[in-house]
Amino acid sequence: MSRSDTKVIVVGAGPAGVSLAYLLASRGVSVTLLERHRDFSREFRGEVLLPSGLEALQQMGLGDVVTTIPHIAPTAFELYANAHPVFRIRLHSESFGAHAPTAVSQPAFLKAVIERARAFPHFRVELGVTVRGLLRTDGRVEGVTVRSQIGSQTLHSDLVVGADGRNSVIRRACDLDVRKHGLDFDIVWFKMPPPAFLGGQSPLRAYVGRGHLLIAYLAADGLLQVAWIITKGTYGELRRRGISEWVEEMAHHVTPDLGVHLRTHSRSLTDSFLLSTVSDRVTSWSVPGVLVIGDAAHTMSPVGAQGINIALRDAIVAANHLVPVLRQTSARDRIVAATQAIERERTPELARIQRFQAIPPRLVMGHTFWGAAFRATVPRLLRFEAVRERAAPVMRPILFGHGDVRLQV
Repeated sequence: MSRSDTKVIVVGAGPAGVSLAYLLASRGVSVTLLERHRDFSREFRGEVLLPSGLEALQQMGLGDVVTTIPHIAPTAFELYANAHPVFRIRLHSESFGAHAPTAVSQPAFLKAVIERARAFPHFRVELGVTVRGLLRTDGRVEGVTVRSQIGSQTLHSDLVVGADGRNSVIRRACDLDVRKHGLDFDIVWFKMPPPAFLGGQSPLRAYVGRGHLLIAYLAADGLLQVAWIITKGTYGELRRRGISEWVEEMAHHVTPDLGVHLRTHSRSLTDSFLLSTVSDRVTSWSVPGVLVIGDAAHTMSPVGAQGINIALRDAIVAANHLVPVLRQTSARDRIVAATQAIERERTPELARIQRFQAIPPRLVMGHTFWGAAFRATVPRLLRFEAVRERAAPVMRPILFGHGDVRLQV
C-alpha cells in the first residue's frame, strides 16, 4: 500500500517529535507522526521541565498543558557532600518568574500535546508503526517504508524528521557519523514510596561523593524518583551480591533519613533498571530529505536534566526554518538549506551544554588528584552565599538555556 499525502513524516513521538508535529500542523503544514509503541504506558526518564523548556512550551501555545497533567514543583534544592549537608536553596517563583522547575508525567504530556494536535486537519498520528527503511530516489530520501498491524506500507513525503531517540532508526539508516562527548557512567534508576520525613515538602536532593552521585526527588506520580550515578561497570558486582547489598551501598552515601528509608523499602523498588549513559552528537544533522532532532541528533547526558528541554528548543528552531519553505509547492533545495540552518543554529547551545555536562562526572566519579581536591574544597566553599552567587552565572545556561530561542512563525 502506498500513500503520498503528507509534507512531513516525523518518526518518534517523544518530546521533540510531538512538539514539532504540533507546530507544523498548527501552521498549515501536513504532517504524519509515527510511533512504534502503541501507547505511552512505559518508563520515561527526562521528566523535569526547566525554565528553558517551560518558556518553549509557552511560546508554542502549550504553556497550560503542564497544569492539566500530573506534575509537581520541587520546593528546594539540597546539596550534600559525603552525606553531610552543604546548602539548601528554596525554589520559588521569584527566582524563575512563571517558570519554576517542574517534574511532569511524560506519558501524560505526550498524550496531551497529541490531543491538541488532533484539532488540526493537517495532523495525523499512527501508533504501533515501525519504520523499516527509507525511500531513496537519485540520492534523496522521499519517504519511509513501515510495518504495522495492517501490513507493510510506503509513505511518501518531502521531508522525514527522525525524532526517534538515542537508538534512532533514522540516524542509522542515514549512516550519520556520531562523536561522543563526556565520560561514560551508569545510572541505577528506580522509584519507591515517598518518605514521611519530607513532611509535605518536595525538595530535590543531590548527594556527591567519590565514585557516587545520587539524585532524589518526588516525581509527578508522588513516588520518590532516585537516580544513582556510579562508575561504569561497578553495578554488576553489586547486583550479584543481591538487592540488599546494592541498596546498602546507596544508603552508605546518603543522609541517615534517606538511608533508613532506602533500607526499609528495599523490596518496594519499582521500575528499576540500569541505564548506560550516552552523550554524543551527530556531525551532520541532515541528508537530502532527512533531518534528525532531539536525542536522535544529540543524546544528552542526564546531568542537569537537559533532555526534554533541549528537545523542545530544537522543535522551535526547526519550525522557524521549516514552516516557510514547506508552505511552498516546490522547495526541495530550500528544504535542504533549511535543515542545514537548523543544525548551525542549534550547535552552539548543544556544544556548550554538553561540555558543562561532562564536568561533574569527571570531578565526582574520577580518581585524579584534582578531582579529590575539588570534592574536598568546593562543597565547603559553596556553604557561603557569596560564593554561590558568584557561581550562579555558570548555572544559568543549564536552567534557562544558552542563546535566545524564539518562535518566529
